[in-house]
Parts: sequence; structure tokens; C-alpha cells
Amino acid sequence: MKIRRNELFRRVSWQKLLANAAELRPYLEPVRRDLLIAMLCSLGAVLMVIARPWPMKMVFDYALLPAGRVKWVFPYAMLKGYGAMGVVSISCGLLLAVSLMWGLFTFTQRYLIASAGQQVTFKIRRKLFAHLQRLSLSYHRRQRVGDLLLRATGDANMMRDMLVDAVLIVFTQVLVLVAMIIVMAAMDWQLTMIALSVMPLLGVAVFRMSGHLRKAVRKQRKREGQMAAMVGEMLQAVSVIQVFGREDYEDHRFGESNKRNLKSGLKTVRLEANLERVAEVVIALGTGSVLWFGVARVLSGVLTPGDLLVFIAYLSGMYRPLRRISRVTGRLAKASACAERVFSVLREDDRVKVHRGAAEAPAFDGRVRFKNVCFEYRKGVPVLRDVSFTAKPGRTVAIVGPNGAGKSTMCGLLPRLFDPLSGSIMIDGEKISRYTLDSLREHIAVVLQHPMLFRGTVAENISYGKPEATEEEIVAAAEAADTDDFIRGLPEGYDTVIGERGDTLSGGQRQKIAIARAMIKNPSVLILDEPTASLDASSAAQLNRTLRRLSRHRTTIRVGHRLSELQDSNLILVIEDGRVTQSGKHEELVQKDGWYRKVYRLQSGDPELLTSVTPDGGGSVAETR
Repeated sequence: MKIRRNELFRRVSWQKLLANAAELRPYLEPVRRDLLIAMLCSLGAVLMVIARPWPMKMVFDYALLPAGRVKWVFPYAMLKGYGAMGVVSISCGLLLAVSLMWGLFTFTQRYLIASAGQQVTFKIRRKLFAHLQRLSLSYHRRQRVGDLLLRATGDANMMRDMLVDAVLIVFTQVLVLVAMIIVMAAMDWQLTMIALSVMPLLGVAVFRMSGHLRKAVRKQRKREGQMAAMVGEMLQAVSVIQVFGREDYEDHRFGESNKRNLKSGLKTVRLEANLERVAEVVIALGTGSVLWFGVARVLSGVLTPGDLLVFIAYLSGMYRPLRRISRVTGRLAKASACAERVFSVLREDDRVKVHRGAAEAPAFDGRVRFKNVCFEYRKGVPVLRDVSFTAKPGRTVAIVGPNGAGKSTMCGLLPRLFDPLSGSIMIDGEKISRYTLDSLREHIAVVLQHPMLFRGTVAENISYGKPEATEEEIVAAAEAADTDDFIRGLPEGYDTVIGERGDTLSGGQRQKIAIARAMIKNPSVLILDEPTASLDASSAAQLNRTLRRLSRHRTTIRVGHRLSELQDSNLILVIEDGRVTQSGKHEELVQKDGWYRKVYRLQSGDPELLTSVTPDGGGSVAETR
């Protein structure tokens, strides 16, 4: 028996439900007063539910039957002399008053609980959004955007059922149940025992089936997250899908995912329906038993018809909480599964650590040093291996190498988008880990290969790098990026609204706005991660002139594949398989055998070089003479 009981509790997973409730507790503190008032209103509503059948008893026992058969005589002493219709009138008035009071208590209770639920959901969603932003890039690269989006929206909303249902329905219905059992036992304890005999059977059914339901819901939400991720991926790549004519393929792929989700949804519905069906059958069995024995006790004179009426009303009222609790168990199972998904993200600690004593970063001279830096996204799969180099203030360091060699990872380490596994990174002789993230990143600007612009005005996108920037500073940054003329040519100038991700602009225009956004910070260190990779030759040439001018008085680290754009760099690092295999100036590297010389001759069109590009697509070549 002990083994079966343990198995039952494993199926129900009450430990997880309690763990979710414990994690929810801090969010309930600000709404504790509202919840307390709602609880008091629940008590009032329970008293009204208990009082509701008694006016009908008065009609049956005081107006329709001789007073001598009345068992409960206290109200009769107050009503004596009013006559049958007088008693009916008083009963109707009491029934109306009870209903009005019940409505007032119930409305206040539900409003306060719903309001608390909305506030709790608001706080959880805010914290989840803030937490997601601060998790390291390595975490986000392991996740799918659509699934995280579902957790932050749909799952967070469904979590509200944990609060609303658990507090409003379960608590209230348990109070009603206990109060009714006490009154019923006072009226006839034998009949009460018959009514309660079915409760263990109902409880076992609810416990067993809710465990299966929670498991099914968890699986369904996971598949819904996969489906949301697929839709997000499709919307981002809709141009590629159309160009390659893959609409039918994507329809089929989504249809298969949708079919799996449909099966999971139907299984969940079936389990919920089974739970309600079992509850109804058990409740009907108890009601029939009470009615049969109750009529027998009325005929024997133990109870009056009014007593049986009240008892049946309480019985129906007692089973109604059981029925509602059985139904809400399914909703709680869904909410619990969603809470697990939300809190699993909030528990995620894969973020850049900031020490308690971290200081504000000063204005840097810009001396950057990597010392024996190693990094890996997945354990046992190194991305950078023992990387060391120094970038002097006001100089440019170029990083080149095959695709996947670790170039962009090096750029991400400097503003601490993630931290190295070992080794150290220093600016002006101090480890960057001793500074707060915000102050460190305030002095570092990054321009990416594919700049991400936000839906909003041009001015808002430029000032994103410095929210408090004045109009003069925005214009000055645009002039520095050689984009002021282009912006003023737009329909509304700096107030022109650009589309999501900047899709209404050309690649060169987006890149120049991204450069203006970076320059408005007046950074000490400028990181350029393949800024011209997606531009045509003319746009790239114009952008390179701008970048050379902007790089003169600040430390610049630039990643690129077009070696001709990097010839003027003060130091060029060749990264292969996460290691620095060559370093020096352009003139030195073209004289040495190695990756740089081969790729440079390939890109410059050396007729003596017969090449074959390796499968990694990084421009590595085989040389034959």
C-alpha cells in the first residue's frame, strides 16, 4: 500500500506544484492586502451559501406544515403570528437579501483576485523579459526564439490560473465544503456519512488523472513552443522561401508539426473530459444514495421535508465544490506545466557575472590585451584556444581567418557578451571583469555585419546608443557616419519611421545608421564585425572611407574577409581553428607561407595560383605550381 501511495504522489507531481507555488510567493507579497480582503469576502460568500436554503425550509416547515412537526424551532419563535403568507413574504425577502449579499461578496472577491492575478502576471513577465535580456549569448544560441516568445506571453498568461483558480476556487470551495459538512452533520450525522462515503473515491480519481493531465499538458506546451519557433523562423526567412519556391515544403513541415500538436491537444481534452465524467458519475452515486435514505428518514419522522430539502440543497452544494475542484485540477495542471516552463528560464543562471565590488569604468585610453584566452559554447568543444594579442590605443587590429574560426566570438568577449573559460581580457591594464557591465559597454561600440534596426524613427534608432542624446548630438553622429545627407533626403528627415529590422532601407543605409548609433557614444573601443560583408563594392568603398576616418583616434578591432580592406591595419591576426596562427602587418604576412598569403593572392587574382575552395567555405585554398 505504501508503494502504491508513493507511486500516486509521483504521478501527481505535487512536489513540483508546491515548488512552483513557492517560487510564485515573492510575487504575491505586493498584493497581499488585496488577497486578504478577498479571503474575507470569501468567508462572507460562504456564509451566504450556507444561509441560502433556510428561507425555503421556513416555507416548507412553517407555512405548509403544522408547526408541531418543526424540529428546528428557533426561527419559528420569531415568525409566530405572521401567518402562512407572512412567512412566505419574509422568506422571499430573506432569499433576496442573501442573494444580494452573496453577489456583493462574490464580485469583490473575484475582482480583487483577478486584479492580483493581472499584477502578478505583469511582474513575472517584466522580470522574465529583463532576465532574458541579461542571459548570455551562449544561452540564447541554444534556444529557439519562438519557444522563448511563447514562454514570455502564453505561458505567463496561463500561469495566472495558478493564482486565480488556486485562491478563488479551491480556497472558497473548500470553505463551503467544510461549512456544509458541519451543518449537515448537526442536522443528521448518519445521512452525512452516507454523503461523504463517495469522497475518497472522487479524490483518488482526481489525483490519479491530474498527474497524467499535467504530463500531457507539458508535452503539448513544448510542441506549441516548437511550432511557434517554426512560424518565427518562416516569417524571418519568407523571402528565401519564396525565392527557392519552398512554400509547399514549408506547408508540409508546418502541417506535420501542427498534426503532432493536434494529437497532444486532443489527448489533453480527452483526459479533462474523463476527469469530469468520473466526477459526475461519483457525485450522482452519492446523490442517489442520500435521496433514498433521506426519504426513508422523513417517512419515519426523524426529519421534516424542509430538513431534507436543506440537506439535499447542501448535498448539491457540497458536490458542486467537489465538481469545481475536479475541473480546476485540470486547469491547475496546465498552469503548473506553464509555470515550470517560465520558472525554468528564471532559474537559468547562464549570465555574465558581475562582482559585488565592481567599479564604474573610466574613460579608456584603449589599450586592449587578450592573454591566453580560451572559450567554448558547449563543454568539450573549444572555440578559442590560448588566444593572446595586444591592441595599442588609437590603432587598428584586424582579425581574419576561415568561417567558424572564432573571429566573432573574440569580438563578443570584449564587451562581455560572454566570459572566457580561462585567461584574461584587459583594457588599460585592468581586467574588464572588475567593471560593471553598463559602464564597460558605455565605452565600447559594436557595428555588426547585419545591423539590427528597430521600428521607429531614424533619430530614435541613432539615439538608441545614447538615450539622453540631444538633437544636435544625433545630427553630429549622423554627420560623422556620412549619413546626414541621406537622412535629410528622406520624406520626414530624422523623423522618418523605418520598418521592422530596417527593411525599408538599403544595406548600405542601414549600416551607416548603425555606425551613427555606435558613434553617438564616442567610444574608446570600436568593434567592426564584417561591416561591409553584405555591401556591393561601391557602398563598401564609401563605408571604408568613413570607417578609416572614424578609427583614427580610437582603438579599433575589425573582423573581415576582404583582405584588401584591411591592409592599412596596424596588426593583422589570422585565426584558424580557434588559434592565432599568424600575426603581423600586411607586408609581412604576404611574404610568409600560410593562410593569409594564399587567400590574398586568391582575392587579388594571381594568375599563377590554381585554387580550390575547401568545404568550410572560409577561403582556404590549395596551391599548385
